[in-house]
Formats: sequence, structure tokens, C-alpha cells
Amino acid sequence: MNPLALNEPGRTILAMGNDAIVRGGLEAALGYFSTYPGTPASEIGEGYRSLKHEFPHIHAEFSVNEHVAAHGAQGASWAGIRSMVTMKHVGMNVAAEVLHFAGYTGVGAGFVVVIGSDPGATSSTSEQDDRWYSLHTHLPILEPSSIQEAKDHTSRAFELSEIYNLPVIVNAPSKLCHNIGSLRLGNLPNVFPVKGRFERNPERYINLFAGSVANHRRAMEAVKRLQGETPSLGLNRVLPGSGRTGFISSGINYLYLLEALSLLGIADAPILKIAMSYPLNPDEIASFTRHLDRVYVVEDLEGFIEFQAKRLLYDAGIRIPIIGKDVFPAHGELDVDLIAGRLSEELRTPLPKRMTRAIKLSNELTGDLPPRQGAFCTGCPHRATVYSIVKASDRNTVFAGDIGCYTLSCLPPFRAFDWVTCMNCGVGIAQGMLQKIEGENVIAYVGDSTFFHSGIPGLINAVQQNASLVLIILDNKWVAMTGHQPSPTTDIALDGTRMHPVDIKGLLKSIGVSYVRTIKPFNIKASMAAIKEAIRVGNGVRVIIAEEECALQYGRRVARTPVEYEVYYQIDEGRCQKCNECYVELGCPAIRKEETTGGWRYYIEEATCLRCGACHDLCLNSAILRTEILRTAGMESL
Repeated sequence: MNPLALNEPGRTILAMGNDAIVRGGLEAALGYFSTYPGTPASEIGEGYRSLKHEFPHIHAEFSVNEHVAAHGAQGASWAGIRSMVTMKHVGMNVAAEVLHFAGYTGVGAGFVVVIGSDPGATSSTSEQDDRWYSLHTHLPILEPSSIQEAKDHTSRAFELSEIYNLPVIVNAPSKLCHNIGSLRLGNLPNVFPVKGRFERNPERYINLFAGSVANHRRAMEAVKRLQGETPSLGLNRVLPGSGRTGFISSGINYLYLLEALSLLGIADAPILKIAMSYPLNPDEIASFTRHLDRVYVVEDLEGFIEFQAKRLLYDAGIRIPIIGKDVFPAHGELDVDLIAGRLSEELRTPLPKRMTRAIKLSNELTGDLPPRQGAFCTGCPHRATVYSIVKASDRNTVFAGDIGCYTLSCLPPFRAFDWVTCMNCGVGIAQGMLQKIEGENVIAYVGDSTFFHSGIPGLINAVQQNASLVLIILDNKWVAMTGHQPSPTTDIALDGTRMHPVDIKGLLKSIGVSYVRTIKPFNIKASMAAIKEAIRVGNGVRVIIAEEECALQYGRRVARTPVEYEVYYQIDEGRCQKCNECYVELGCPAIRKEETTGGWRYYIEEATCLRCGACHDLCLNSAILRTEILRTAGMESL
């Protein structure tokens, strides 16, 4: 049984931060869940999907984008069902319009927004600090600092949402989302609401004219009430100390701060732990700082708590130094070493000798480590597609990149990206650029999920403005980059269940794209020919759908239901001319180079090869041989 489904209050299990958030929703009687998957928050959606048999009343979906997901959760809330929407931090940009109005209209049942933030941009193109949105959405923010708090704060967020009639944000950084630790289970409710009922309330739900102004005022009054009652909620707490230098921190940085102070031998420092970083209560901040000489604010990114604290203390007439981003960087993520190092300099307290030695050794040794570079998985159809694009275009083109697994095209050996910023920056930027440049071929990329996320409006605009570009839709049937969630084009689930895929070709025709071709990426020669032809046409929008399922998902399904025959590839040393086309240009990790008594050779590592056949199709010397082995009943996998 999934341990998250256990109704054993007090039992302790091992759980990831994202699992703890899932459990928090279960304990709060969640009824509706929606998300657009994005690391570091993807596992929350996977968690609810894995619990569909134990909790069939929960509607859990992977939505087309964050805007749609947020609207869906809002609708369920209005119908009286507790709802949750999750996304990664940049997804907030897509959901922002919905969530700005969500504060105005309020909630029916508890409405919780979970943001997986990414300080350090370990899996993102930016590290934006979403907390600043709350200054104009008026949505309260909880920042859990541990696995246990991730669960407890999530459950509490539903209560606060209903008490104050506002959606509540739970902000969880990647280090918390993906960390594993002890989780003490609470009670699961005995009764779960299965269906709700929408009650009309035009004054709240119709935001027009004076009604919109009134709703704005209501939201601000709700935040003001929450701000005044924050001390009674018991969320923020003070660790008392006799020192004259205090510290304010939140989330996992609070735990980093405790460890850093311990390393420095500082045991008398008063610390204010912030669990609700918006709104801050002025009396709590003033009371904590009133008898201190200075305060350090330890938080990730751009000083959200520092900004609020300085304003509140100024209004309270307290003029002590509040030090934050002058010491701790506003970019990248904090950790124990960084906090301890900066405080050592500020407080003129030496680091322990063992730590100084460790830092010295780390600096010496890390410089000798070879860089680890991202790469397509073995057998990935995107590798073959990008190879065909590069060869067909001879690099005489502008490459309009986008977000997805294929973003790895920007790395060697392809280097076939000229930009990448956010979802659907490929066709979106390209179609505008083409209105002001001449004589350039432009090839834009987009994945199937990214296309449905927000690419359709950009493509419609490109058609309407008669932009001359080739768009390659890399349809691998899954949202692969974030953990293989279903895409609108997913046609077969892992267990073999038939799904209801969207017909991309029919959709393209309906929005006015007259030139549509489909290729199979592992058929290199045909793919190159199709791309060359699309470039040669040279007028209007031309779309090529590169259709091939993600190799990992295909392999997982085959493992459940073995295929009728197996295929193997080998390199014939006698025919191989060592032209480097498969090893360097395609860059397949299953093709290896080894020294031999007569020099060196290329060979295919059987354990790594996924039998995609791309190398076989591109080999100019017919040196890669294909062998089929027919399975018989009861035959063991070779």
C-alpha cells in the first residue's frame, strides 16, 4: 500500500517534500487537483495520480497549461470543493492573471496554490522570486522549512484560505521539494466531499466596474485582517537569545542559518522564524527588533522579507540596520557554507579549522573535475530530429529554440539553438523577428506539450501575419522533461490503455496551416529530405511533425508486453571508414570508441543501445548492420 494513503496517525514514514505536500492535501480532504508539470513540483501531480484507487473522489489532472489548471481549481473551489493547483515558479507567470482575480473573488472552499521555486535555476531558465507577486495579488504565502512543515503548512493553508476568503500560496524551494526525511502522519478525514454545488454570487464573481473596485477593497481588507491576526495563528516563532545581533529567516534557510550559527559557535542569537512571509505583522517584527543593535535577514533571491521588514520598522520608528542583500546574494541559492562564510566576515568570527580546510580542498579539487554536460537519452527521437535539421539546413538558418527535452540541442554536438527563454519563445519570437529581417531561413522548434501549453496563439499569429518559417513540432507523446506526464498527444498509457489524443495535423489545418508534413525521426534520409523541401518552399508557415514516442516510455511499455521480435545493431569494422558521422555528428552515447591492437575502432555497446536505428539509416558506408531475432513462445529476453 502507498504509505501516503495510510490512516495511521502518529506513524512516521520517509517521504519527499513533494510527498508531504500530497499528504497535506489528503489530510485536508482535498477534492480537486490540477497542475501543469514542472520541476521541482512535478512529483505532486504524480503523487495524486498514484493514489487514484485509494482516493477515487479526488479529480487529479495534468492540465494543458498553468492558466487552465488555476482556473479549474478556482472553479472547484467555487463549487465548495477544496482544491489545489501546483506549478513551478515560472508557471506563475502563466497563471498570474487567474490568481490576480482569485484574490478579488475569494474562495468557496479552501483554494491552495503550491509553487515549486528554483533558486539557483537548477532545472529552469530563470530563478524568479514569485513571492513578490503577493504585493499585488494579495495572496498570503506560507514557507515551510522542513518535510513535516510541508505537510502541516499545506493542511493549514486550506483552513486559512477559508477563514480569510483568499487563496493561499505554499512556496516550496527545490531543495525542500526533492529532499527526503521523516514525516509524521496526521488524521485522514472520515468523509470526503465527492460533489459540490455552485451558488451564484454576482457581487463576488462578476468583476466589472464598481464591483471590481469593491472586490479589490474586500481582498485588501482580508489581508489586513490576516496581518493583524498573524501572531495568534502561531505560525511565526521566536528563538530567544541574549545577543544584540538578531536574525530573521524563513523556509529551509532557517535550518541552514541554525547550522551556520552552530559552526561559528554563536549560541545566544535571537532568531525570528518566518513561516508566513506575506503579510508580515508589524508588531511581531517591531517586538523582535526593538532591543537589538542590528538584524540580518537570511533568505533566498531578491529580499522579499527584507523589503517588508524595512518598511514596517520605518513606520514603527525603529532605525537599526536591517542587513540582507548587502551580504547575501540576490541570485543563486543559499546554503550552510555560504551563510557561515558571509556571517564569519560580518561578525568577525573565524570559521572552524575543519571547515576552512574543507573549503580549501574543495576549491582545489573541483577545478580538476571534468564538466558534466547534459545530453539526450540513448534512443531519443529528438537526437535524430535535430541531427536531420542540422544536416538539412547546413546551419544556414536561424534556430528558434524553445523549452523541452530538445533544449539540449543548444549543446554539442548540435549547437542548433539561437535563443531560449520561456515556453513558446521559438515560434513566438521568430514570427515577430521575421517581420523585420530578410533573406534568412528560420527553423523553430516546439514540443507537443509546449505547443498545446501556449504555442497555438503564436502559431495562429504567424499564419495571420504570413511569417515565413519552418516549425518542427517534436511530438514524442509525453511531457518527458518533467517526468513523463501525459501530453495531449499521448495515445497509449504505460499499461496499454488507449487514450484520446489530439489530432495535431487536423488542428493545424483548422488554423490555416496549409503545409503540414509528418516524419519519423529515425528515418534520417526521409527526414532530411522533408526538411530540405520545407526550407526550399520558402514562403509562409510550413510545419513538420516529427512523430516518435519517447524511447524511455516505449521501453517501459515493451518491458510489460514484449515485442514479437528483437532488433540489434552492430558496426562492421571492415566497412567502417571512421567518418565520425555516428560518433561525433549524431553523438549517440551507445556508440563507443576503444583502443585495439591495430589502432582503434567504433562499436555499439549492446547494454546501452535502445535499437532506434538512427545510426543505421545515416551511415554512408553501410557499416552498421541490423539483425532481427524472432521471439518464440516462452523465449527469455536476450
